[in-house]
Amino acid sequence: MSRSNRRIYGFTLIELLVVIAIIAVLLGLLLPALGKARLTAQTVKSKANLRSMGQLQMLYAGEFRDSYINPFNTSKTGGGFGAGTGWASARKPGLAGVYEFTGPGQWYSEMYAFHWYSLVGGWLHDGDYASEVQFAPADKILLDRFEDLAVDNPDFNLNTGIWDCSYVLSPTVWFSSKRYEDDTRPTPSRNNGPASLARRNKVSETSFPANKVIMWERFDWTQTSRRTTTDTGFSVIDRGIEPGAPQWNNSEANPGVLTADGSVVATKIADIRQLALNENPRVAREFTPTDLWRPTANLFNNYGMGDDGFEIGSGVEGFGGGLYPAYFWATRDGIKGRDIVR
Repeated sequence: MSRSNRRIYGFTLIELLVVIAIIAVLLGLLLPALGKARLTAQTVKSKANLRSMGQLQMLYAGEFRDSYINPFNTSKTGGGFGAGTGWASARKPGLAGVYEFTGPGQWYSEMYAFHWYSLVGGWLHDGDYASEVQFAPADKILLDRFEDLAVDNPDFNLNTGIWDCSYVLSPTVWFSSKRYEDDTRPTPSRNNGPASLARRNKVSETSFPANKVIMWERFDWTQTSRRTTTDTGFSVIDRGIEPGAPQWNNSEANPGVLTADGSVVATKIADIRQLALNENPRVAREFTPTDLWRPTANLFNNYGMGDDGFEIGSGVEGFGGGLYPAYFWATRDGIKGRDIVR
């Protein structure tokens, strides 16, 4: 019997090789499709999570006199210099521990934008602090860090600790719209809430509920690489391609957003940028945030977020070199302004 006519489990060697080749081709065709299907499912789930966040906001507003989510004593003046004495201090319900969201210059209080769920997630009932709705399925870095919290910190407790989530709450909901009138938002006074223009904004005070973004996905996880640019709003310098999902305000990102009316939509940052370049000065101003997004690397490192791949324009190791306008974060005119057109 010739070599080619030998039978292996009923197949000749040639037939077996043909079958293996066909299987390889089919796998090559199916794997990308399966990967795309998985990504689609993750995207749908992430948008569903944002809808849940919108429902939480509505329930919060119903309980707290139409207020946006806000744990701070924004009317506080005075206080000492120790931790937890500034107005941007928050206490988890029913607990004595106080957390102060510090940060240099303009960033005082603003890191609450990433950590808000860990302070209000258990507000409805016990167990919500561990709810999966706070994490996008594709946000692997954050999911891994959350799972490691109890392992790396034996004393960590969901009912007493704080952590960040995948969905960012806009700082504009706890500052007066006056803070966002000019091209640079002013630095808050740590011991004077009113002077900092901190306030308890109401949902009903929002001028464009369908256009004002109050929460959003921190990255566009539908992409695995990103084009890094220095985008000052007027000019763009291409810094090339780098690995990692684009940050939400990257010009090529398409993040999911939650608007003040409870809608969840995917939005193209490139479309917002075009509005900011509009020939009509009124339109251009309306869609140009007050600032560029340029927090310090130390700020993220201090909150345990230094390995997440944020683009902060610094070139510091572990961070992307992208520099972008602070879309959604520093919306022109705050809750009186609008971020998207629908």
